[in-house]
Amino acid sequence: MNNQEIMKVALEEAEIAVSEGNAPFACVVVDGEGKVVLREHDRVKELMDPTAHGEVNAIRRLCKQLNTLSLNGYAFYTTSEPCPTCLTSMIKAKVSKNYYGAKTEGTASLPISAEFLASKSLKYPIIVTGGVLAEEALEQRERLLKLELN
Repeated sequence: MNNQEIMKVALEEAEIAVSEGNAPFACVVVDGEGKVVLREHDRVKELMDPTAHGEVNAIRRLCKQLNTLSLNGYAFYTTSEPCPTCLTSMIKAKVSKNYYGAKTEGTASLPISAEFLASKSLKYPIIVTGGVLAEEALEQRERLLKLELN
């Protein structure tokens, strides 16, 4: 699967998040061979846990499943630019790459870009690439946020 096809899976997962009463954010994890190994989404309202974002949920599940604290070699595809909590969690878990769809202007509190934060000297650097199906991701997020607020 290519980046756009994987991001479409993440966008499908965001639809599931909203159908379950959560915010429209999702994450798909791909292994080093390009195989989707896990899909996860925001569960903040469902779990009453402000840290239960898609990326954090994916890290928790996959680390437990693999019995490891290192996700080096894995790529996370997220529908939106990761928030500071999610980016830090991916860095701590040694995730190799993050591809995201929509930027977070107006919807998140990240004062500087994920790309900038990820570029700092880290023992296990994460490569952050934005703009994968950006227009589609932004349109979906805006549409689903309206549904979530109703």
